[in-house]
Amino acid sequence: MKLFAYLGALALACVVVMLAAVSVEAQTLSDSLLGVFRPYLIELAGIFVGALAAWLFKLVREKLGLDIEARHREAFQIALTQAAGMLIQRLGSGGMAIRLPVDSPGIADGVPYVQQAVPDAVARFRLNPDEIAEKLTAKIGFVAAAATAR
Repeated sequence: MKLFAYLGALALACVVVMLAAVSVEAQTLSDSLLGVFRPYLIELAGIFVGALAAWLFKLVREKLGLDIEARHREAFQIALTQAAGMLIQRLGSGGMAIRLPVDSPGIADGVPYVQQAVPDAVARFRLNPDEIAEKLTAKIGFVAAAATAR
């Protein structure tokens, strides 16, 4: 990370030198040493500014990508909890003691609920209905355990 800070400072210094070179009159510039290196300085400043911009763009994209994934994960977990609560409510308090198989009709009702509630999260994590059913079965046990602990 420090390397990029140093590169950014170097790019800024190149831009400042380039602007100073542009602002000097043409006659004095042609006679000075800076006038000889002016095209090279402008080229280097452009390269450093471009590299810095690319790095910043990559950093922002990675940060936003992590935030988006976290939001999808949270939304998916909430949808699973709601579907599990819906199934437990349908089964009644006696249903909390049983373990539902993945292919049971109750789980089959909960899978479309999750798919409709958070379609972006399902697509993001590439979950098929069987995987959703597995996760829903596990979430039912978690919700049932939390309800009986109260």
